[in-house]
Amino acid sequence: MSTPPPTPPLPSWATKTKPGAPEPGSPADQQLAAFIGPRWTTYRRKFRPFFEDARFTPTWNWAAALLSPAWFLYRKLYLPFALFAMLPSLAFGLLWQSGDLPVREMPSPLPGGGTVVTLTPDATLLAAGVLVSVAILAGGTANFLLFRRAAAAMRVVGARVPGGEAVTLLRRVGGTSWAAVGIGLLVMFLFRLASAGAAR
Repeated sequence: MSTPPPTPPLPSWATKTKPGAPEPGSPADQQLAAFIGPRWTTYRRKFRPFFEDARFTPTWNWAAALLSPAWFLYRKLYLPFALFAMLPSLAFGLLWQSGDLPVREMPSPLPGGGTVVTLTPDATLLAAGVLVSVAILAGGTANFLLFRRAAAAMRVVGARVPGGEAVTLLRRVGGTSWAAVGIGLLVMFLFRLASAGAAR
C-alpha cells in the first residue's frame, strides 16, 4: 500500500496572520479605551477596517454627519474642525465670486430704502447641496480621523511614558471636551457677527 504524497507547504502570504483589533484587556486595548473614553466598545467595532488595514476606508458616523463641526471639537480633532467649519463658507464664497450663485435684488424692508440681495430658489437648493455634501464628507471620514489621532497619540506617548502612566496621559490627551465645543461655537458666532458687521 503506497503512502500519499506529502502536502506542499503553503506560501508565506497564505500563512501570514492579519492584524486585527487588540485583545480585550491587552495594553493596546487599555490605551485605546483610555484615549476614546466610555464609548470604546462602539468605536472598537467602527475601527475594525482600520485594524485590518490602516489606510483610509469610508465608514459612517452619524454624530459627525449631523453635528459637524461641533463633533470634531467634542472629540478634540481641532484641525478637521477648522476644515469642516470653513468648507461651506469657502464653497459659498467661491460660487459668489464666480457669479455662478443665482441671486436677486429686492427692495429693503428696513427704513432708509436700498436693496437686499437674496438667494433664488435655485441658489437655496445649491446651498443645501453644499451643506449635505459637507455632512456626508464629515460622516464618512470622522472614524478614520479619530483612529489616526488615537494611533498617533499611542505612538508618541508609548515611546516616552512607561505603562500605567501612558494610560493616564492618553485619557487626558484624548477623550471628549464640552468646553472645546462651547469655546469653538462662541468663536464661530463672534466671527459671523464680525463678518456681518463688516459687510454693512
